[in-house]
Amino acid sequence: MIYDYENKEGYVSLWIGRCKDYGVLDNYLSTVYLDEDSDDIEEAKQSEVWKKLFIADNQNRACEEELKDYFNYEFYNQFEYDFGLAFDEDYREACVLDDFTEDLEILFDGFSFCDSFLDELRDSKKLAAESNTAVVLYDFQYDGSILEAKHDNISLHFLGCFQYNKPQF
Repeated sequence: MIYDYENKEGYVSLWIGRCKDYGVLDNYLSTVYLDEDSDDIEEAKQSEVWKKLFIADNQNRACEEELKDYFNYEFYNQFEYDFGLAFDEDYREACVLDDFTEDLEILFDGFSFCDSFLDELRDSKKLAAESNTAVVLYDFQYDGSILEAKHDNISLHFLGCFQYNKPQF
C-alpha cells in the first residue's frame, strides 16, 4: 500500500543515512514529471533510471505491484518508490554534511522547527549510526513499513516519526 500522509499536521518523519553528496540526495528525492503528449513516457520505460526502480531487489515487497501501478511511468522519485510513500516536496528538507556523526543534534541542526522535535528525539533514546545525511518530511506521519533503502551512492534508514510545533504568527 502506498502511504500518502496528507493532513498530518504537527508530525515530522525523519530519515538518516549516508550519501556521497547533496546532488545525489537531491536527485534521489526529486520527482521527474513526464509530458504525456510526447515520447517521454516511452523513453522513460527504456531509461536506466526507470529500470533501476524495478530491479530484482524490490520485486518481493508486498507493495510492489501497487507501486508499479501508482508510478505507471508518469513520474518517479526513487525515495518515494523505495519507502512506498508519496509526499509533497514543499514539506521536505534534507542535508548532507561534510563529516559523519552519530550525534543527531548535529545532524538535524539548522532544520526548520528542529528545536521543537529534537527534545522528543533525544527522549526517545534513538541511536544513530555514523551518518552524514538527514531527510525531514513535515506534516507527515510515516509508519515505518519500509525501514531502509540502499543504493550505490546513498543509503537511508527511517529513524522515526515525532511531533513538532510550528510557531503561530
